[in-house]
Amino acid sequence: MSAEPAATENDRSPVFGGDRDTVIARRFRLAPDSRLPELDLGAAEAYAVHDERAPDDPLFARVLPGDAQPRLVMMNNLRHMREAKVLQPLDWGPVRVPGSPRQHLAVVFRRPSNPPLMTDWKGRIVPMSGDDISRRVLAPALLTLAFLGQRGLTHRSIRPENIYWDGEVKASVLLGDCVTSAPAATQPAVFETIESAMTPAYARGNGSIQDDFYALGATLLILSMGRCPVAELSDDKINMLKLQKGSYTALMAGERPPFGLRELLRGLLSDDMNERWGLEELEQWLGGGLRSSVQEVRKAAADRPFHFQGQDYFNCRALADGFGRNWKAAAKVLRGDGMVNWLRRSGGDAELAERVVAIVAASEGGKGGEGDAVMVAHICMLLDQTGPLRYKGLVVMPNALGSMLAAAFDAGDATQIQLLAEAISNNVALDWFLAQSARNQLLMEDQMKELKSAQALLRHKGPGYGVERLLYQLNPALPCRSDLVGGVYIDNVRDLLPVLDRTVEKRGELSPLVDRHLTAFIAARIKGQIDRILSRLESAGGASLDMKLGVLRLFAKLQATYGPDEVPFLTQWLAVELEQTVQRINGRSMREELRKRLSAVGQGGSLVQLNAYLNNETMLKRDEAGRRGAQREFSAAAREISQLESHEFQESAQRLGWRLASGISGAVSLAAMALVVLI
Repeated sequence: MSAEPAATENDRSPVFGGDRDTVIARRFRLAPDSRLPELDLGAAEAYAVHDERAPDDPLFARVLPGDAQPRLVMMNNLRHMREAKVLQPLDWGPVRVPGSPRQHLAVVFRRPSNPPLMTDWKGRIVPMSGDDISRRVLAPALLTLAFLGQRGLTHRSIRPENIYWDGEVKASVLLGDCVTSAPAATQPAVFETIESAMTPAYARGNGSIQDDFYALGATLLILSMGRCPVAELSDDKINMLKLQKGSYTALMAGERPPFGLRELLRGLLSDDMNERWGLEELEQWLGGGLRSSVQEVRKAAADRPFHFQGQDYFNCRALADGFGRNWKAAAKVLRGDGMVNWLRRSGGDAELAERVVAIVAASEGGKGGEGDAVMVAHICMLLDQTGPLRYKGLVVMPNALGSMLAAAFDAGDATQIQLLAEAISNNVALDWFLAQSARNQLLMEDQMKELKSAQALLRHKGPGYGVERLLYQLNPALPCRSDLVGGVYIDNVRDLLPVLDRTVEKRGELSPLVDRHLTAFIAARIKGQIDRILSRLESAGGASLDMKLGVLRLFAKLQATYGPDEVPFLTQWLAVELEQTVQRINGRSMREELRKRLSAVGQGGSLVQLNAYLNNETMLKRDEAGRRGAQREFSAAAREISQLESHEFQESAQRLGWRLASGISGAVSLAAMALVVLI
């Protein structure tokens, strides 16, 4: 690998204009006309890449689809794991490819020197010997999984066509890309545990390193046999067989395992996570010291099946899957005696039956609709403790609620969005965590805290809250989905104002000024609390002027925190839009001074200064004090004038005048008399 330093955050900021639209991280030039379809992965398309610092390096980039959910945390970790045998991202950034109206994230990799172990897991190859499996595949893969496991990371994309031979003599393997899609989103059911395969692709979550060991076991089975015995079956059929027979037996499909690999495959494909082989067992097996037998796990196998919705179920875990898919029919069945009688007679689990009775009885006050949905969800947790959350047809692993929500937003699926919000708000998702073992609850403590925080966000419906805020809070790497950014890929809030400034430059305005996605994205990404700013936005309601002033506060906070120093077009446009706010000032001299300053600040490009003038609390208080003082003076003068003009005052003045006139007349008379006497 090249020794040049990694790109900074600013290097990954969106760039515009000409061929810069195809340059990744200011360094890697993508060739839009040089497709590499053999390196495509899922919906991510591969292109040739030229490194301007190291022109001879064989590189390629995968351009992700618009609804992709890249694993940014994983990318940053893999950059620093030089010793791990995994395809590592060199850098990433937004690009715009021909024919697309929006930017897409592109991730740059070093091109593998050899092809993958299989081009298609459903195909055929020459079966690998046990010795080759051990030395060339298992040992190097185990080393990489050990590095990941020590850091609490998972690969979640292990399968034959995503593992490459490494080196000229192909003595080792290189695990493939695990960052360009949501965890396990591209994995067929063959390589996923039963609980993971029950869920939709985007609803599987990060899982644990034990999920990777399971996928490795399925991969080794296929490599050792040269084919997959169940390749022709659908994902649903494969998982149903796993539920009925156990994963090892289902995937072997009645065939004999290769010599010497039986215990290895049984150990890796155990359906009990606590029994599944991990690092310690695999190291012992490689050293020739572990030959213990792992028994097939089939939960609560019944003597007779339970018939539900036209299908026979022989164990509780499979029945939970059926209930989750048909919750309304399940509610009707659960309120009868059939299910409990089956558990007692055929399932032989009286304790479980009594717990079902207790859950149904506790839900009696909420029959129908919400009450039935919650009851079925709790029964499914009881029947399949480690299985996914099942609520009103929604099936999701709780640590994948964010991924599922993002997929629902991208699909415009309002029903799915509402179900996810309900599952969080009404505690069903939290109840799933509480139904786990004490050990697992301790491991999931951070996820439970995140869920409680999510409930608080959903209780508040104003701008910057609600399901939009939850979307960005649960998906820290998700780019802003607001239409106001014009298809530009923005996953860092510091890039938002420059993009909005460019939008105003092109369109002459920002209309609408703000939307729920924009405020939610800022609220979820910005440092510090902005609750007061969001509260003022909410209180502004539909008042256009107050709303614009609220947005100015928000943008000014953003500029003060992240820059840039100037956004001239956005500032000038807002200054013109908010010119009418000057009329709020009562003092004529102050109003004229503010109008002059507003024009100058608008030209300067500082939203911080613009906000300081237009949302100046001190100035407004001073103006208000002046207004009240003038109002008091006016009121006093008005009262005086009113008093002077009143009838009572006129009569009083007249009487006073008469008295004065009489007094003066008397005084004059006396003076005249005195004068006569003296003369």
